Amino acid sequence: MKKYITSLFLLSFALSFSQSDPINKLDEIVLKGSFSPILNSGYSVQIISDSILNNNYQSLGNLLQNQVNAYLKQNGNGMVSSISLRGTNSSQTGVYWNGIAINSSLNGQTDFNSIAVNSFDEVEIRKGGGSVLLGSGAIGGAINLSDKIVFQNKKEAHINSGLGSYQTFTIQASGLISTDNLFAKVSFGGSRSENDYPYDNSDLFNENGEYKNYNINGVFAFKINDKNRLGFYTSIFDNDRNTSRTITAPSNAKLLNFDSRYLLDWRYLGNRYTSSLKLAYLNESFTYFFDKDLLNTSKSRSSSWVAKYDFTYFLNNEILFNSGIEFENAKADGDNISNVEQNDLTAYILFHHQPISSFRYNLSIRKGISSIYDIPFVYSFDGQYDISKKFTLKAAFSSNYRLPTFNDLYWEPGGNSDLNSEKSNSAEIGFDFVHQFLNLNITSFYIKSKDLIQWQPVSGNIWQPVNIQDVSNYGVEFSSWAQKKFEHHLFLLKVQYDYTMSKDDNLNKQIIYVPNHKGNFILNYQYKKWSLSYNLQYTGEVFTTTSNTQTLNAYWLSNIDISKSFFKNRLQLAFKINNLLDENYQSVAYRPMPNRNYMLNINLKI
Repeated sequence: MKKYITSLFLLSFALSFSQSDPINKLDEIVLKGSFSPILNSGYSVQIISDSILNNNYQSLGNLLQNQVNAYLKQNGNGMVSSISLRGTNSSQTGVYWNGIAINSSLNGQTDFNSIAVNSFDEVEIRKGGGSVLLGSGAIGGAINLSDKIVFQNKKEAHINSGLGSYQTFTIQASGLISTDNLFAKVSFGGSRSENDYPYDNSDLFNENGEYKNYNINGVFAFKINDKNRLGFYTSIFDNDRNTSRTITAPSNAKLLNFDSRYLLDWRYLGNRYTSSLKLAYLNESFTYFFDKDLLNTSKSRSSSWVAKYDFTYFLNNEILFNSGIEFENAKADGDNISNVEQNDLTAYILFHHQPISSFRYNLSIRKGISSIYDIPFVYSFDGQYDISKKFTLKAAFSSNYRLPTFNDLYWEPGGNSDLNSEKSNSAEIGFDFVHQFLNLNITSFYIKSKDLIQWQPVSGNIWQPVNIQDVSNYGVEFSSWAQKKFEHHLFLLKVQYDYTMSKDDNLNKQIIYVPNHKGNFILNYQYKKWSLSYNLQYTGEVFTTTSNTQTLNAYWLSNIDISKSFFKNRLQLAFKINNLLDENYQSVAYRPMPNRNYMLNINLKI
């Protein structure tokens, strides 16, 4: 195994001394990395730009629910939120920050309400298996929070503030200074809310739902010369929230979580090859108060050092090699975990070939070693063929994996150090149609997973994780968008629909909290300085028990946003109505979401 990984690294190193000729694809590779369309020829990568991210203060969960047709499971407004892509669970979606994996080392998940997206420049969403390029967990898909660095003479400041229902207040401020060889961007902000909305059809309200959170983000870069750039990134999020009561029981609990991330990135952009060396430190801590008025708490912490080297070499305009090697040292401790540590080393290599102008494909493999478990060998193939100027055929096949977490292995009592990695095979085929102002895409997919980790009772109140679950996911995804301008009128229409089956092969039952039907309709209209956005979402019925005997009803959710710009677009006033039709709905059983509510936002650019 060590010889295998060493050979991959030596291949990358040797290629770096080859000949140099200009290649126009270098910029895309170095900027997009593992999310580059070139390296994902058989997949679709959706990009949400800063024009949407900076409209108002919002969590990553709210953004994705409105823009991506993803199913977000929320334990109440502002509470813990998780995602399901293609019917997989939340720990099978990889979340990345400038290319560094940030899923929790403790439970393998990301809380989508503990990330504020306003300070980022792009959010990239890649559906489909991606373990070869991205590593553990990218089975259903992957999401990358991206900061852009552009060296140009520019200075700007941006302030976004909001006032909404249930005594909700938000603010985000950012400043940017850039020259020909220096770049600095800093942003900070937060939100707080009493969050005491009423529960429909009862005398109850969202008791103990108060939350407040704060974030600080920074990007600093120095252009050493035309080929070398050094960047430093930091992201800090502090979340203090009570845990809301349910319909059936009150709560006086509280959850504190603090995440801090630091990244040093050196990039080289040559005439024929690019390289990137990332050094990152990630820290997370959780404190759960069983009763916020008492000192009865449960604490857990983890930290990780990550070193990641990525190298791309263009043999010619038709062939490139992309390879990488990554080392991670992770530690965890807490009231239920006693000072554990692990070391993982993985490496991958990808071969890209475009034999003719209308066809290109990728072949790739990945393998690793670990101090505590076996890391599977995985491989993938993807490609696309341009049938005509309007029609494109895409296809992909990959094997993927998810490694056990610290909680799975070492939780006291119940952890199981003999767990195997979860494994899956994924296949998809899709068609793209592009004609003038209209874009259509339809993709069918199939995912077969085995050895999924499932916690089950063993004695009394003790639960233990075991590799017992096999799951089959399959379905169809449809998306389209059209844009048309008539004089001062601009229309943008986006329609998305997903049909998803996710079955437990042992029980022959649908997996809980996976809707068969999910739809999203977005209409944007602009007239001069006025703008209107209407978003309509449909979420089908979901099962809440493994026996499929209890369900949550399907629901329609609509939001409308009206804004006007002033003073050459430097000032924008926006008024938003969430849950316009006052729908009574739940995404998690017994935890109602807010009824109709309002938000006023002021955006100021200097």
